[in-house]
Amino acid sequence: YETTDGIAGVMLGKGELATPPDVNLALDAKGWQAIYLGLFRGHISTGQPFEDPFELKVRLSHERLFETVRPSVVDMPALNASVPDSESAIEEFLWKASDLDGQDLVISYPRTSRPTSAQLAFVRMVPMTADEVEEYRRASGSPATRVLAATLDGHSGSSFGHGAQTVDDLLEIYEPLRDTDVGKLFLETGWVGGSMFYPTKVGEVRGSGEDVLSTERDRRIVESIRSYLSKGIDPVKVRTEYVQSMGIDVYLGFRLAPMAGVPPAWEPVAFWRDHPALRCVAREGNTVPRLSLAYPEVRKFYRDLLLELVDYGIEGVHVIYTRWAPFVLFEPPVIEDYKREYGIDPREVPDDPDGRGPFTTDERLETLWAKYVTTFMRELREALDGRQSRDGGRLAVGANVLYDADYNRSAALDLETWVQEGLVDILLPATNSQGVDLIDYEYYKDLTVGTSTVFYADLLPRHMSGKEYVDAARKAYEGGAAGLSLWDCDRRIITKAQWNTVRRLGHREDLAQGALDPSHYTMHPLWRIEDWGSVRWVKEGRSTGRLDPVAWQGAAGEDAPTISRR
Repeated sequence: YETTDGIAGVMLGKGELATPPDVNLALDAKGWQAIYLGLFRGHISTGQPFEDPFELKVRLSHERLFETVRPSVVDMPALNASVPDSESAIEEFLWKASDLDGQDLVISYPRTSRPTSAQLAFVRMVPMTADEVEEYRRASGSPATRVLAATLDGHSGSSFGHGAQTVDDLLEIYEPLRDTDVGKLFLETGWVGGSMFYPTKVGEVRGSGEDVLSTERDRRIVESIRSYLSKGIDPVKVRTEYVQSMGIDVYLGFRLAPMAGVPPAWEPVAFWRDHPALRCVAREGNTVPRLSLAYPEVRKFYRDLLLELVDYGIEGVHVIYTRWAPFVLFEPPVIEDYKREYGIDPREVPDDPDGRGPFTTDERLETLWAKYVTTFMRELREALDGRQSRDGGRLAVGANVLYDADYNRSAALDLETWVQEGLVDILLPATNSQGVDLIDYEYYKDLTVGTSTVFYADLLPRHMSGKEYVDAARKAYEGGAAGLSLWDCDRRIITKAQWNTVRRLGHREDLAQGALDPSHYTMHPLWRIEDWGSVRWVKEGRSTGRLDPVAWQGAAGEDAPTISRR
């Protein structure tokens, strides 16, 4: 291949059906170098959201774990869409910096049941000065900067959804958190509360009793979990201990809903399936796929699941309220309580009678619903107070909530009472991919100032430029956020063009520098592949300069991007 800006070389790649051995590339470099990779997506489709088949795994020869890298994607117009020009240009980004004395680059791919493809065009190394090396080391996370929280849904990354089989498969996505500003990991431990990824005694292991799964991805997830458990490997335990060994606090938890999927992807959670009388009931009388916190049995079920997770020796638990809230509707005890208080049937009260907005309903009903949810939070706090965290201290509670007062109120989340009574330690307001600008910072600042509760702003959408991340981080800090949350962090980790900015967002003094257009990201338009080219590839005149193929040494000059603290 040859690019319009003068890079010429030979790509190394594999298709979905190819199973080549790993390749060792001799880097023939000394001392500290900034390592850049050039990837070519070409016609490797991004596929469904979170199902990008482009997965290249790389590591230096002295390292144990591989790191997955891929070309950039964007969240609009759809999740996980390829960036413009990715079919006709090589994307170059900074992978990392390291002392390369005696090191080779090992090039690989996932050895799982999920088909993957990858194309590596070049590796470039830029020698670093002593000052740059010191700066790079100083930029590693410290207690003062570890204010980022990574959230992973438990089957993402190189995990069950990809058909993972080995302990290393489980751990690879977490290794890039080392020496970053990530101080907390919020790890989901089940498909949803009750369908778990570990040998649970309270719920049921994901896929238990299922002989035929509805989708290929479900099959991979269930077979992967069964494989680990049959070998005596607890996936939650090995990941928790590994992440804690990096000095990162671990919070384990789950989503409260949905408890079943739309057919044919049905697979209901056993507790929901077996207890129809405990389900939420819609106004018209239909049950819905979530459990009602109006019932003591449901509150006990969720509480026992969270206490089961405490046995892993964690720092806190994590409750996700942002999917399918509210978790109380028109169940018989709710109707009776409403009648007793107001003398009428709540089903006869219209939605939003006061015209307060799209996320609201009858204020009296919202208040009643919230009492049940707050009762669960009180019962959870009381149960946790009878246990201790890994270091013998108080177990913390993190909760994913909604982005403003009205939305939380309509979801039956009485954050004011939670904060006043010390029922929650970290609030994580989410924005459902619509952008961090939706968060009402004044509301959260007023809610938490002078209390023991803090809030972390969730930086969404998942994929943004480095500048957009920095702008969002600056707004969050100025709005009173104690830290930043990264939902679906595995997707961000493997997208290195943004991860090398994201991983340093706890360095508040560097935000001004980080807001500059990153010098470590470049798109190189292709001029030709093999003996042919395409006019649609060419945007400007062809460059006459040439660089050495595949592994090439960056020269010290104005065209050689340098390492920066971000």
